[in-house]
Parts: sequence; structure tokens; C-alpha cells
Amino acid sequence: MSFARRLTYWSRYLFTPNRLLLDKYQAFRELLQHDRKSLELLSDLEALSCSGAMVDWARVSRLVVALRWSVGSLIRELKSMHPGAYDELENRFLVLEERLQEQATLPPADTSPPYVITIGDAAAKPHLAGGKAQTLGELLRDTDLPQPRGFVITTTATNLLLARNDLRPRLDELLGEIDIDDARHLATLSAELTTLIETAAIPDEISTALTDRLTELQRHDAASPTRWAVRSSAVGEDSAVSFAGQYVSVLSVSTDELLAAYKTVLAGKYRPNALAYRIRNGLADQETPMAALVMEMVEARAGGVIYTRDPSFGGAPGDSENLTIYAVPGLGETLVDGSVEPQIYRCAATSDRPDHESTAATDTSLENGNGQLLDEATIRQLADWGRRLEVVRTGPQDIEWCQDQLGRCLLLQCRPLRSADSGNDAGQLEPVPDIATEPLLRGGTCASPGIGIGTVIVRDNPNNLNDIPAGSILVLPSPPPTLAGILSCLEAVVAEGGSRASHFATVAREAGLPVITGLAGAMTVLDGCGQVTVDAGGGCIYPGAVAELAARAHAPQQTRQAETACQQRLDRINELVAPLHLLDPASPSFSPQECTSMHDLIRYAHEKAMAEMFSLVGPGGRELSGARTVHSELPLTLSLIDLGGGLATAAGKKQRQLTPDRFASPLLLACWQGLTHPDITWHQGLAYLDWEQADRVSGGIISLKSPLLGSYGVVARDYLHLMLRFGYHFAVIDCLAGNDDEANYLAFRFKGGGGDYEMRLRRVRLISDILIWAGFGVHTHGDMLDARFDRRQAGDFLPRLSVLGYLQGKCQLLDMTLTGDEKLAPLRDSFKTQLQTFFTPTHTSKV
Repeated sequence: MSFARRLTYWSRYLFTPNRLLLDKYQAFRELLQHDRKSLELLSDLEALSCSGAMVDWARVSRLVVALRWSVGSLIRELKSMHPGAYDELENRFLVLEERLQEQATLPPADTSPPYVITIGDAAAKPHLAGGKAQTLGELLRDTDLPQPRGFVITTTATNLLLARNDLRPRLDELLGEIDIDDARHLATLSAELTTLIETAAIPDEISTALTDRLTELQRHDAASPTRWAVRSSAVGEDSAVSFAGQYVSVLSVSTDELLAAYKTVLAGKYRPNALAYRIRNGLADQETPMAALVMEMVEARAGGVIYTRDPSFGGAPGDSENLTIYAVPGLGETLVDGSVEPQIYRCAATSDRPDHESTAATDTSLENGNGQLLDEATIRQLADWGRRLEVVRTGPQDIEWCQDQLGRCLLLQCRPLRSADSGNDAGQLEPVPDIATEPLLRGGTCASPGIGIGTVIVRDNPNNLNDIPAGSILVLPSPPPTLAGILSCLEAVVAEGGSRASHFATVAREAGLPVITGLAGAMTVLDGCGQVTVDAGGGCIYPGAVAELAARAHAPQQTRQAETACQQRLDRINELVAPLHLLDPASPSFSPQECTSMHDLIRYAHEKAMAEMFSLVGPGGRELSGARTVHSELPLTLSLIDLGGGLATAAGKKQRQLTPDRFASPLLLACWQGLTHPDITWHQGLAYLDWEQADRVSGGIISLKSPLLGSYGVVARDYLHLMLRFGYHFAVIDCLAGNDDEANYLAFRFKGGGGDYEMRLRRVRLISDILIWAGFGVHTHGDMLDARFDRRQAGDFLPRLSVLGYLQGKCQLLDMTLTGDEKLAPLRDSFKTQLQTFFTPTHTSKV
């Protein structure tokens, strides 16, 4: 702190001590606000880390920024209370703040050229080309398989567009608000996000690079394409996290429309389903930068998908040598979006002769004489491609292909086929034996195995799904990829159309969601059935909840949350934020040097601020109100500072002890009434805590003589601030109850305990129930509870202060004894009965 500020402090101390007291009190009030906010932010971050909650990284980053500011402000207010005394604390804060920022801040986006590269270059530049283009570049290098001509608009081009339009701050602001379980709000945020991209200006550097690439293509080939397909190629796409069908492709684009189509593809990154899928898989927006794969538009005769391993071919389950080709007329888009059922050709490893399974969704004008879309030569060629690619890519593959009007086959995409796709029950219809219940329906194709139990919701419009409730069995005509946006609401999906080669089937297998496709009549038969059990592997749907299958029922899938990069970063942040190491203020280790988390800094600053307020009286008195210790029948060490009207004048300014009969503040008296309720058992000394159990929990860190057990307060006639500490938990009561009803408030915070985390949570639930009954608004974050009652006449606060006092006495050790939920209701009823001696929910009184 500067010499001038220190001089000002000491001048006030010597010549205007009353002003110094007021300044300290005002700084203290500000400090309490920052303390409140800091603990709230800390709890939010801790809850995100411990629960594995699915939020965008922008929310985590925003919470970290807010926490850094709040803790920094807390320390600045403490320094203003005693200049020069807490410089080391600020230094420690700066060290921790830097480490926290390192964990929360993602690498800066690269905006440097090149902005357009060839598909061949993509193999060596995955960070520029994204997953889809990278794979095609590698196959162009490693095989002779044909693919359409094209190029890539790079991720750095996208980064440049965002930077030039200054979009990142607004994108992060909106992304930080996302709740993937609130479909309507997600759709609203998505609309604003996509509009930001679609209305952004294209930087000249990107336009120039695109023009140069098109000119180069035309120079080498006079018959260069005039129509294009612009497809997504984000970093991470087509990896273990497939993003199958979640992004956007724009087909049959003229050269003049390429830039507009490019922005449409970029905006597709922020569609509701794409947002939900990315967040569910623990990826930050900046970790999946978007490139655009621009390829020659093929006028396709047929198209589809190859699964190089597919056990659904008539052999024994687990036979992983079977290859399946799915084909539809035209491009394969209608296959992968689930809207058309394919012709299916299965090839065993021991034979090149395909087994053809006909389906209804074919265009007879494209069929060969035997009713097949593909002739035997084409089937053999595609099967050979699949087996070659499986060797080159060292594992089972999901391959998209098309056939042009001349019969030439082209490779469009290749990605790993997840092991779950070729699992023992994938595609098999094997009912679980010994089920007495008769199925409502049998048949269809297992697109994703598993058991789902839930309530039937029938929808004939797959574009209107924002109001699907949790626990639904969704029944619809076909399964679009956009269902990925509501995965958390679904227990199973049943579709009359579609196939296991659709994009949503891939996403469902990643999430472990049971799906049956191609089940004719499902919408009619299941409508109004209420609860059903879906056995996707067995191809059966049963009425009600089938006990024999319930143990295998689908559980909400957390997408390997603990393994994601976001969760790992969040856990590292939590280590810098949440742990509390400074437990005993009397210990030599209670020092700034021992602060290794933001929680430590908050605890240290709060303790020292309270100590500052309790040491305002110098050796000569100087007419300042000093801290006075309350002497009462309660085994509670309570020291008070009177700011005016809080204590009776007869208490004496120099008297260091006082009794409760000298309390003058109605607020303090009301709280004391609750603390001294006759139904509360207080043991003398410190024996009211089960110290044997407490030492077992804490490892004996805190001694019985520790002043940690002391409680403190600041009191005026219309203001009360109490911090009540009972060993391992604390409660803060902050109340202003004066003549301005709109300004009046009562805030309460409760946190901590020495017992098991689940028992601490039960105690918080009990306190929450009572406070809600008493008219408080309540919010909980883990084992921390915040309650507020405000904007009422002053008299309405008195009975509620009594309730808070009562709860402190009655709940001392409940975090050690609430071993089961069944204990909550009897305690809640007992508390309400006892509280009615001085409070009912409609009770009011006058100050």
C-alpha cells in the first residue's frame, strides 16, 4: 500500500477515530458482500466439478473470472481496514490467481494463414483441416480409392472471421447460459448464436484465398466443378466422438454461393443438437474449431454406408467378420438422416457373394433386373473397399460412399466404427427368456441395444420435440440426428422407419440409448399405452415395467465425463478453489503462506476482518466502541461490537463483559430468543460437541481450546451481523430491519460440518425445509445453504431471526446422526411444533 494511504489511515486513527471506525465498518460491510459472493461462486464451481454437470466451458470460465474478481475485492477491502498488514495475503492471491487463470483459459485462437488448403495437405495439418478432411487426405495419400475433387477452408479462416467480427465475447456469453436439459431455452440461444455467424462479414483474406484456389483448379482442369457440396469438418469430428449428423452440409452449391454456404456450415456448429452433443461429450467450443470441406457435387445414382463389421448377418452373435452395405437411391443423405429405409447387402468373410435383403424404400427406376439397386460387381467392389479400409485404418470402419450416373463409386467419408456398434447384441433380435408378460409389439431392427423403461410419447413431427419430458419412450416415424439434442430426456426410441446405418443410431450407440428402427405400426399400437419396457436387443416392447428387465434398464449416460478434457481441467480448477486447509485460526499455520486455495484466502480474509472489527479500541480507549464478550448460560463464546443502539447504555463503554439483559437491539434479542429456546439442549463448556467423533473426522487438527469455536457479531438497533461457529460448520446471519421496507433484508448462510458429506446434505435439506415453511427463499449448493427474506416491514424479521437462532441450537450435531432420509420427516414435524411457541408462517410483530 502507498505511503500516502498509510498516512491517511494513521491520521484518522490519531485525530478522527470515529471516522476511522465508520470507514472500517463500511469496508467491513463491503467485505461481507464479497465474502458472500465468493463462497457462492466457489460452491458453484465445486458443484460442477463434483457432479460432472454438463455445461459449456464458457460457464466455467465466467465463474472463474467472477471468483477471481470477488476474492480480489475481498482482499482489497481487508487491506483498507488495516493498511500494510495484509500485503502478503495479496501476494499469495496473485500467485493463486495466475495458476487459476492458466487452468481456465484455453489457448488463443490461431488466425494466421493458410485459409484454404488442398485435401492432400489436410493429412499433415489436422489442426487446420478438421477430422473429416484429415481422414480423406490420409486416404488420398495411402490408397488409390477415388473421391470427389475438392479443398478445405481451414479452421484458422473461421477463427479469423470470429476475430474480425468480435464475436467471441458474445458467443461465450450465450454459451455460458446453456442448459442442455432445457430444450426451449437451448433453441432460443441457438437461434441467436447462429444469427451471429450468418450475419458476420467474411474477411477479405478468406475471399481472396478461396478465389485463388478456384482459379488454380480451373487452370489445371478446364472441366472443373461448377456445383459443390460444402460439408463440416470440425476438429474432433469423426473421432471416438463422432458428431455423426450433428453438423450441417449444404449440397449443390454454385461457385458464387460458396461463401454463403460456408457461413451456413459454420453456423451449424451452434444448432441445438450440435451444442448439446458437444457439451455432453465434454468439449469446449474452442476445442472443436470448424473447417469446411468443399467437394465436387456428384449427381449420384445411389449412395449409402458400409459397416465393415456387422454381427446382424445371420450367423452367431459376436461373429465380427460380417460386412454390410446399406444403399438408397441418390445421395446417402436420406439414409443417414433416418428418413429412408435402405436396401441391405450382407457379405460374410468367407464369401464375396452378397445376401440381399430387400426393403420398401427403393426407386424401381434405378433397380437392376433382379430388383436390386446395386449389381454384384458394385457390391463386390464396395466390399473390397471396406476390407481394405479396415486394414489401412486398423479397425472397423463406418464408410459413406456414392455411385455416379456412370456407375463409378466414390469415397465420401470414413470414420471408426465404435466397438459398441459390433457388440454381441447389436442388430440381434434375441428376447430375454422366461418373461411371462406378452409383448405389445415384436420386430424391427435393433439400431442400438439395451433396455429402456419409460412413458410412451408419440410424435409424428420430429421437428417439434422441445417439450419432451424426462423419462420418455419416444415413438416417431423416423429418428433424425437432431434427437441428440434431447438425449437426456429419453429412455428409448422406437421408429417405424430408419435403419441402424443412420447418424442417430451412431449417436445412440455412443450414449447407450436403446433404439429400435423399422417397427411398422409402432405409432398406432403404442399411442396411449403409458409406461412400457423396450428391449431393443430382443425386438420386443412390453406393457408396464418388466421386473425381469428392470435391472438392465438404460441409465442416463454421462459420456465418460470423468475422462473428458473439460472435466479434467475443471477438477484441476477445483483443487485450486474448493479445498479448505486453514482450519484453526489459533494455529501457526493459519497464515497467508499456507493459503493454497481460494477457499483458504476467503477463510483467512473473513477471520482477519472479524478480528479487525474486534480490535478497534486502542490502549487509551479513544471513545471507540470495543468488542465485548457476552456472559450467559449458553456454552457459546460470543463477542459483540456495538455500532450504536445495539447495546444498552448502562453496559458501559469500557466494560469488557455484558449479559443478555443489556441487549438493546430487537434483532439481537429475537435471535437470542431462538438460541435459548427451552427445547434446545446445551452442554456446558465445549462438551456439547461430540469431540471424539469430531477428532475422528478431522484427524485431531483442532484442539478443544481453539478460538475457532468463538462467535462474533456487529450490532446496531436496526442492523445485526452474526457469525456463529460450532467447530466444523458456521452460520452467518446478516439483517437490516429499519424504516425502509424495500431496503430491509435478512440473509442467512450455513455451510460445513464434520460429518459424512451425505449427512451434511441431509442437515441442509432439513434446514431448507424449515426455512421455506417460514417464508424464506432458499438456494443450496452442495452443503452450503443460502436463504433470504426481504422487502418486508421490520417487525416481520423478528420471528424469523428467532427461527434461525433455534435452528442453530437444534442442528448442532445432526451432520453426525442423520444416517438416513427416513429421519428427516419426524425431525421436521417436531421442529415446526416447537417453533410455534413464538412463530407461525403468518406471524408479524413490530420493532
